[in-house]
Parts: sequence; C-alpha cells; structure tokens
Amino acid sequence: MLKEFGTITVFSGPMRSAKSRKLIEAIKDHERAQLKVLTVKSPADTRDGDKVVAKEVIGGKPTVMMSVNAHFVNSRKKIMELVKKTHCEVFAADEVQFFDRWFLKLVQELAFERKIIVLLAGLDLDAWRKPFGIMPEILVHATDVKKCQASCFVCGQPAQFTQKLGGDPSKKVEPGDHYEARCFRCHVMPEDLRGAG
Repeated sequence: MLKEFGTITVFSGPMRSAKSRKLIEAIKDHERAQLKVLTVKSPADTRDGDKVVAKEVIGGKPTVMMSVNAHFVNSRKKIMELVKKTHCEVFAADEVQFFDRWFLKLVQELAFERKIIVLLAGLDLDAWRKPFGIMPEILVHATDVKKCQASCFVCGQPAQFTQKLGGDPSKKVEPGDHYEARCFRCHVMPEDLRGAG
C-alpha cells in the first residue's frame, strides 16, 4: 500500500524524563530498518556539541548512555538543504522548544507533504510551569504524543515539572544551569528558590 503521509511523533516531559533516550532509541530502530535518518538540533542547545545525548545520573554524575550525531540548524533553508542532500526518510530533532514558529510549519510539510517520519523531543513546560516555546503547537499537531515522566529528585513521586536550581531566575536557559525533575509539591518557582533553602 502506498504511504499517503508521514507521522509526527513527539516525546515530551520534564528534564530527566528520558525524552532524548526515547528519541535516540526510535532513531536507531529506523536505522536498523535501513531508513535514512536526518537528526538536527537547535544552536541554543550547546551542552553536548553536535550530538543528541541520553544521560543517566550514576554516582551523582551525569553519564552518557547513548548518542547520535546531529546537525546544528537555525533556519528552514538549512534543514531543507539537508533533507535534499541526505534523501532522508526520517527526520529527528531534539530540544524543539528552542526552535521558532517556522519549525512547526516545516515539520508539517515534511510529514504531510513529503511523507517523512518526524520524531521530535522537547520540554513541554518551562521552569515556571508554563508552556515552553513552540511546544504547545507542536503537541497539538502531532500524530502521536509520548508523555514522558520522571521521578521527583526530592520525594521520588512522579514528576512532571523541571526545577531550575541556579543562575539568573529571570532567564529560561543559561549555560551551566542545573535542572532536576520535581513533582508539583516539591517544585519551587525560580524566583522563590533563594528563600526555599
């Protein structure tokens, strides 16, 4: 049967909820099936260079468990050049909350006009428990949403929020910031953090 359109699968949730791991596993599954995969990331995510990385905390330190190579992209033009160059059948992107609105239209075009399988991962909420960037629109246009949940770093209960632990409380993302997954009861707004300790 002829494939009429692609799909948009989104892995969303807080920090430390295995979004990147699930994205990488899906990428590797498609590679094992001999499909051509193009993986990209936003230049705003510089933590791991040109790789999408899944980490686990072992002995108190984040440890790389698996990774895939990725292209830094910041425009529709750059992505379309890579799509044409690679003849990809699968398009994957991590930390999609950092992309601008053009990205939503692009992934719809890839999936529904070009019949490409689209795999995306990103934070659905910021550290203030508010929708993060373009994620709300990405989620409502997805054909499949995988809601990922972590364990609260304080009490161990299911966690759906990201706790910002330092830096400037007015900035959403800063290099060197540390984040934890927290449940509703244990989550503290960044501007209230100094008084919580």
